[in-house]
Amino acid sequence: MMLKPYPDSRWPAFLRVLADTVVFFWTVVWAYLGWLIYQTVMGLQAIADGMTNTGATFNKWIAAFRQVIPNDVPLLTKFLQDMANALQHYSGDQLVSAGHNIHDAIIRVAITLALLVALPPILLVLLPYGGWRWRDMRETGAALAFVRVASITGRADAARAVLAYRAVSTLSFRQLMSASADPVGDLVEHRYERLANAMLKRAGLDPTRLAPPDLPELPPHRGP
Repeated sequence: MMLKPYPDSRWPAFLRVLADTVVFFWTVVWAYLGWLIYQTVMGLQAIADGMTNTGATFNKWIAAFRQVIPNDVPLLTKFLQDMANALQHYSGDQLVSAGHNIHDAIIRVAITLALLVALPPILLVLLPYGGWRWRDMRETGAALAFVRVASITGRADAARAVLAYRAVSTLSFRQLMSASADPVGDLVEHRYERLANAMLKRAGLDPTRLAPPDLPELPPHRGP
């Protein structure tokens, strides 16, 4: 399968280059907006990190408090240890756990919002345009392969006839009459060049890619 990204004619090629550029920048702009939203939401991680750090600080204080608890006073020692455990359970560990949970939730929200903002407009344009460009490149490439094979094998005249009949069957009446003032007469009289050229231009190819038509054999010259 041969692909030809751009037609031979300057104006159709320019229009496709322009459309490709517009779609490319459209994609980049929306992807950048999605990235900005992701970065903005991820900035909220400072709150989650602050909660985690506060909980870790409380746990350090509680650990330092455990080290100064006397071990030789049974009732007081047990009371102070229970109080330290309760403080760690309801303050330090809770803050650390909440900070981690909020941190993970912020990541999920940031990714979700970025995708919701960037993907719909990108896909809305990229999918139909990409499909059309793929079909267009394949069609132009197939036409180029057709012309090359016909030129290499020396069947340019037969290929020109095929193109002429295809032009009559596929071109609009306006395009057909612009190509030839008498399309039916051209087919009947085997004048295929104008219709074939119109079909090649419709396919995005320069008609000169196809070998020129064979010149009729001239009768031998007889001197006086």
